[in-house]
Parts: sequence; C-alpha cells; structure tokens
Amino acid sequence: MKHLGTCVIPSARKNVANGRRWLLGRLEPLLGATHSACDDSVLLLSETLTNAIVHGTGHLVEVDAYVDTANIRIEVTDEGGNTVPHHRDDPHGEHGRGLPILSMLAKSWGFEQLDDGRLRVWFEVPHTARPENREDGRAKAFEGAPTPPRPRDGTHDGTSLRANTSAHTGDR
Repeated sequence: MKHLGTCVIPSARKNVANGRRWLLGRLEPLLGATHSACDDSVLLLSETLTNAIVHGTGHLVEVDAYVDTANIRIEVTDEGGNTVPHHRDDPHGEHGRGLPILSMLAKSWGFEQLDDGRLRVWFEVPHTARPENREDGRAKAFEGAPTPPRPRDGTHDGTSLRANTSAHTGDR
C-alpha cells in the first residue's frame, strides 16, 4: 500500500473537521471528488477521530492514510489510556453510533493497543481507481510501500459489530 501521509491533530472536537479536509485532500486527486469511497472514508474518519478525541487520553491524535489498487486504509491512533474503542449500543441515542456505522460501511476494521500504550483503530474501504490512473491493468498512482502489518486482535471483517465485540466491552 502507498502511504498518503500522516496528519497529527490536536485532541479537540473542533479539529475533526481538519482531519476530514486533510483526508479528502489526499483522496480526491486519486479517486475524484464524487467517488463514494471518498465520502465513506471521510465519514468513517470523522467517527473514529471523534471517538479517539472524546474517549482517548492525551493531547494529540495521529491519522495515517494508505491506498492501493483496491482499498483505502485509514489508521487513527490516540495517545492511549484504554485498550478497546468506546462502544455504546443505543440506536436511538444522540451519541454512540460511530462503531456501528464503521461496522456497516467498512470492508474491514479493527484495533490494537501498541507496545507504547497508544490505541490504534483502523478501517478499510474498497474503491475502484479512475480509468486515467490505470496502466497495464494496474493503478499506477497506488504502487508504493508494502501493506502495513495487520493487528492480531480486534479485527473485524464487516460483519455485525455486536458479534465481533462481545468480548470487547468497557469504556474504551
């Protein structure tokens, strides 16, 4: 996967918009402004970034974006203090819908606690490259760095959140 960059965001709710703009600025040149994968990726970033800011500890949150010929991968890493993403199962509540939305829209998603105590939540959104980016059956804009390693636990493949998080309860 090609690394599109890292954005370090101060941990304040008002900065979620900055993360969305940053990601859109990376994806639009590759996929086009009207590509549904851009919209889905930005929405899911908004949800995971808000979760990291509201429920994580620390003053900064990192966002990394990767892309290859078939997927967009976004990683949101907060400064830690918790071992699992915050989840509230209240479909009629004003808050608590971020991870269910993630479960519905992402091709796969997961989380891991890093050795330094930080918590990383990642998700992947499938896409199709624009025809002008293709050369000999491969998307030339997406060649680059190898795929980042997948976490061993907390991995979800787009199936029901309830089934995948039954062992992961708590306040994140």
